[in-house]
Order: sequence, then C-alpha cells, then structure tokens
Amino acid sequence: MEDWKAGLRAELRAMEIATGEAASAQLPELLRRLRRHQAGLDGNPILALYRRWRIRRLARAVADARWHMEQGRAARLGGLDPRP
Repeated sequence: MEDWKAGLRAELRAMEIATGEAASAQLPELLRRLRRHQAGLDGNPILALYRRWRIRRLARAVADARWHMEQGRAARLGGLDPRP
C-alpha cells in the first residue's frame, strides 16, 4: 500500500513541476496581453466593456499562472501546498 502511495505522490509532484514550468512559459505573454488591453482602455468607448471584461479575465489568468509557478517551485523543493 505504501508503494502505491509513494508512486502517486511522485506522479503528483512531477505533474506540479510540469504545470509550473508551463505556467512560467505562458506568464510573459499573458502579462503583455494584459498591458496591451489596459493601455487601450481609453480608446473606443464601445470596446470599453469588452476590454474591462478581458482585463479581468487576463488578470485572473496571470494570478493562476503565478500560483502554478509557486506550486511547481514548492514541488521541486519537496513540498506541496494545497490550493486555498
């Protein structure tokens, strides 16, 4: 039974590390897109609602990517933190 649990923990750790690496690769592009939408907010008033919605979605994606990066870093160091 303990071998099965150890194998599962190792697999989860590898998944967290891979997810963290993928998130760190996506973060610069997400930040660039977020800045672009924030800069264009003063433009066309018809597009303002879309841009506000897009800014909220991108900000949430940035927060998720940062959280996954932290989880990957924690997994690399040997510990996993549960998601709040």
